[in-house]
Amino acid sequence: MNNLREHFNALTTLLLQTQTYWRSVAFHHAELPWMAQHPTLVTRLLALSLAQTEKLASDASTLLTFFENEISGATKLATLSNLPVLVHNPLATVNPRFYAGMPGRKWQQIQAFAACCTDSPLPILEWCAGKSYLGFYLQHLQQNKVNALEWDADLVQQANSRAKHSDSNLHSHQVDVLSADVLTHIQPLQQVVALHACGELHERLLKLCVAQKVQQLHLAPCCYHKRQDELYQPLSHQGEKLNLALNKTELHTAVMETVTAGANVQRQRKHLQIMRLGFDCLQRDITGNQQFLDLPSLPAKWARADFKDFCFHCADLKNITLPLDINWQHYQQLGEQRFKQVSALDLVRFLFRRPLEVWLALDRALLLQEQGYSVQLGTFCPSHVTPRNILIQAYLP
Repeated sequence: MNNLREHFNALTTLLLQTQTYWRSVAFHHAELPWMAQHPTLVTRLLALSLAQTEKLASDASTLLTFFENEISGATKLATLSNLPVLVHNPLATVNPRFYAGMPGRKWQQIQAFAACCTDSPLPILEWCAGKSYLGFYLQHLQQNKVNALEWDADLVQQANSRAKHSDSNLHSHQVDVLSADVLTHIQPLQQVVALHACGELHERLLKLCVAQKVQQLHLAPCCYHKRQDELYQPLSHQGEKLNLALNKTELHTAVMETVTAGANVQRQRKHLQIMRLGFDCLQRDITGNQQFLDLPSLPAKWARADFKDFCFHCADLKNITLPLDINWQHYQQLGEQRFKQVSALDLVRFLFRRPLEVWLALDRALLLQEQGYSVQLGTFCPSHVTPRNILIQAYLP
């Protein structure tokens, strides 16, 4: 579907028609709104082994096949979620020393992103640059001046040291992009690039580019849920008109595909979720509260914790007094059982990950189009390189 507005309207209509399936999270609810209407589907899901569930969760096409005869509109949603592959320009080869120390997938992402950027005489501004790997590569390819913005002083220092060592015309600046200080760096005659800028950070960029009439923008959004406000306010006029009223949990659904996560990270995430669910079963029995008890984000060390220590820490956070005679093995097993059930039931919600992500990307593309930009929306690399492979490119005539 070439017309962005038509594409957005069609996707919005179908997402509203199917919202019963993607609004509720199995992690929080024992019963989901769609379960009563789909007893056969519930039986099929709960019969899956954990290995089968994990395979379905990581393979969008297999997941669609599993659901297409059960959930009306699933096939059409998949069609509306398909974006064109953007044109890749040939790139000059570089010495392997150039990307030494860079994670392999990161280098693949940077190459693919850069290949979609047309050669331009305009100076480059890299937004939320980190160590400015992307900026270095674009400076090498285009020989243009690069200014990079990053809030972490250590990363800024590393980028500037590398630039000095390699005699690269790149300058990294320590800037909080949400502050007013960033305004001095946004100029009309620029090409602005951002690879995986999160939530409010890339929303800020979009608004500033529009306000300053920046000539070119290349943006790969990420982590739409990382924001202060609980409810998402659409950026485009069309988005405001056809508002899905997404909350943070629903925004998070859009970016839950994590095929690039390492085995150790996935193992720790699984262990943490099992402990959370086990603690929830425990707190329900102790307090009588049958609602899911949400917890604040925990430091990474808790993903490696013992279940008993984890429960005492969570109880302390929630001012719950735990008795001394708890059968810890019993509640950990309940957590494991609940995790298997939750993982299977949440496959239904996972069917809507990409449609929601495309909806959010279209909202951003429409904002730019409404402000007079010529906009291209597509993918810059395969999903196995990164699931966050959507690229928005905008040019002022």
